[in-house]
This record gives sequence, C-alpha cells and structure tokens, in this order.
Amino acid sequence: MNKFRRVLALLLSVCLSFSLALAEDATQSTGEVTEAVATTAAELADTDVVATVEGSDVTWADVAYYYQSLVSSYGEPEADMVDLYKAVAMEQAVILKLVDITAANNDLANYSQDELDAMYAESDAQWQAALDSYVDYYYSLTDESTDEEKAAAYAEAEAYYGDQGYSEEMLRQSSVDSETYDRVLAFVCQGLEVTDADVQAQYDANVASDKALYENDVDSYENQMMLYNYNYADEKPWYHPAGYRYVKHILLNVDDALLTAYTDLQARLEEQMEAEAAAEDDTTDTTADAADTTEETPVTEADVDNAKADILASIQDKTDEIYAKISEGADFDALIAEYAVDADGNATDPGMTSEENSQGYEVALASSSYVPEFVAAAFSVDEIGDVSVPYVSDYGVHIVKYMGDVPAGAVELTDELKESIRASLLSDKQSEAMDAWQQAADIQYTGLVKSYDEVAAEMDTAE
Repeated sequence: MNKFRRVLALLLSVCLSFSLALAEDATQSTGEVTEAVATTAAELADTDVVATVEGSDVTWADVAYYYQSLVSSYGEPEADMVDLYKAVAMEQAVILKLVDITAANNDLANYSQDELDAMYAESDAQWQAALDSYVDYYYSLTDESTDEEKAAAYAEAEAYYGDQGYSEEMLRQSSVDSETYDRVLAFVCQGLEVTDADVQAQYDANVASDKALYENDVDSYENQMMLYNYNYADEKPWYHPAGYRYVKHILLNVDDALLTAYTDLQARLEEQMEAEAAAEDDTTDTTADAADTTEETPVTEADVDNAKADILASIQDKTDEIYAKISEGADFDALIAEYAVDADGNATDPGMTSEENSQGYEVALASSSYVPEFVAAAFSVDEIGDVSVPYVSDYGVHIVKYMGDVPAGAVELTDELKESIRASLLSDKQSEAMDAWQQAADIQYTGLVKSYDEVAAEMDTAE
C-alpha cells in the first residue's frame, strides 16, 4: 500500500465529512469534552511552522485541527502514539494545503452561487440532523413544549458541538473543501482508465492465487469465508474447492423447556467427557476437577438420546405432515415458507429465505460456520433431491434437502464482478497518481513535528 493510501485510510473518518461523527456524538457522549493531550499545547504554538508546501507555510494551528479530530474519533493517544497522531494530522494538513494550491493554480475552486447554495443546503441539513439527534436523545420535547424550552435545548446542542469544534459554518466549509478535493482528484487522475484486458488479467491472477491456497485445503477456505462473513475480509475467495453441496432446510421451533433440557444434558455430558479425558492425562492435577463434575448424577448418552426423543415426539404430527407432503412432490421452498416460521410469522431462519441463498447454503463436511448437527444432516443423504430425517440442534429441528453440488473452480466472472474489479483497479491507479502528485510537490518539514515517514520507519524498526 503506498503512502497516500495509508494516510488516507487512517484519515477516512475525520477528513472531509463530519455528519456521522456529529450524529454519533449526540447519542454516545457523556457530556465531557475530549481534549488533546496536554503535552501538545505545551510544546507548540499556533504560529509555529511545521512544514511548507510550495513555499506556503503549514502552521501548528492548521495541524491541531486535524489532531483534535483524531482525538475525537479515536480517543486520546497513549504516550507512545502521540507522534503518530501528530504525524497523521500534519500529513492531512499538508495534503489539503497542496489541494488548495493545486486548485488555485488550475482554477478548480471557483464556485457559482448556485453551487455554493447546493453544498450549503446539504451541510445545513447535516447540521440540523445532528442538533435534532442531540435534542431527541437528551430531551423529551413535545408539541406542548414552549418555544423557550425548545430554544434552550437547541442552544445546548449547539454549545456541545461547539466545544467539540463543530459549527454550522465549519460544516459548510468542510463541504466546500470536500468538493474541492474531489475536483483536484479528478484533475490529477484525468486520463486514467482500466481496460477489459486489465480486468481479465486481475481476475486471472486472483483466481490463480486463491486456487493455490484453497484447491486442496477446505479448512483454509472455511476460515477465509468466516472472516468474510464477520467483515474481517473484503471479498470472498476467488476459487471454490470441491466437496460442497447446496442444501436447504426447514427449521422447526420446539418447546423451550424441552430444548433447554436437551442442550443442558448435552453440555453436561461433554463436560464429563472432557474432565475424564483430562483426568487420564494428569491424575494429580485434574482428578479433583473431574470429581466436581460428577457430584450431580452423571449424564449418560441414553439421557441425551431420551431428551432428543422427547423433542422429536413433541413435533411428530408436524414432521409427519411435512414428509407426507414431500412424498407427494410438494415444493420444498413452499414448505419452508409454510412451516419454518415463528409464532409472529417471521422466518425461523431468515438467511434461508434471502436472495443470496436462493440456491441454498453451501456446506462441506469441514464447514465450521454451521452447527455440527446441521452439517451432519446435510451429508446424511447421498442423492440430489434426498431429504434428511429430522436432526435436533440448539436451534430446533432441521429437515434438510440436498439441492445440488457447488461447482468447484473459479468464481464466475459476471458483469457485476467485472465492474467491481474495474473500480478496485481504478482506485489503485488513482492512489498511485495522488502519491506521485504529492511526491512531485516541494514539501519541506521543519522538524518540529515528526513526519509520517519518520514515524512509520520508527514503528517498522520497533516491530
């Protein structure tokens, strides 16, 4: 990742738009104003020049604004992070100084009154929404509230945001700065394009890389899918290993008391088995622990099986009805819609009825994102179209149908995926162009604040 993108990623939440921060502040504030660490103000004066851009000064006052934004977003830094906060804030001030200079030199910041009015209208709406959010959270104004009460509530909201460094005028200027930045970005990156050949080459490279990783390692594929599902990864793997099948299920709710009795017995049995295994490994240290788990009447496999049988017996009539309809050729999706519903009419498993899973869930024997009973049910039948017997899990009772096999190999290069690749490649090219634009500028650091490169180098050395 190049320098421009690294810095931009760090500053994403504080650079050019404050609407989300304003809204969150209103509902999460403790009423105390967060301030930068005291050492910052003591070391530097507002007029101190920390850098020059094309001969134009960047002062600590310019940097302090972005430093405070970082503090407001991420909290006060630990002592060993102060230099990083300062460096990132200074980099932002330098970039925006260069934006202003580039815009002025290329006539990019001349706005008509209509353009300004449109930007102001949008920022004013954000400001009003922030005030409304604060007042709604801290006050219980009604139609009967007096004008004085309403005015006092909104005055307090403005004062609160003012203490945080926000104001209606600042938000207006931020909106203009954002538009200017976009214009400079378009100017610097003009002529950049991503060809169909570029897209195909990137797709091929992605597929080849993921094929090497996942073709013979379903466990690694499962781990990557879990990261994606929990938003720790930006995209799914580009290569799908063999061994997966599409399955759908009817998830039936059961009596809470019966389900709790079953899951409790199952958990106790597992604890007993773990304690017994530990005792065999180390009779000195773990025998006492094993004894603790057996003070109650020991749980047996038969106890668990009986509890499971009670659950199945409680819904026997319903499952008999479902299997009778299946044998008559009933549509499985229609059965899901009919039987897999809560008392309030909502789906017992909303994911099963989502468009994303229209073909069913993708399940392998190694799948760890599903409960073991569901995976076992999915692979309890051999032929496409077969339906499992009822399986009991912590969620209820599953009746699973084997819908088909998931093709192994590269993901399909759809038009949607092509455009996603194109956008990603264009973003990379724009980032490289902006990095080159910054490197070509005459930027000098005075040494009063460590530069981003200096801090990054120190962090790399420490690692």
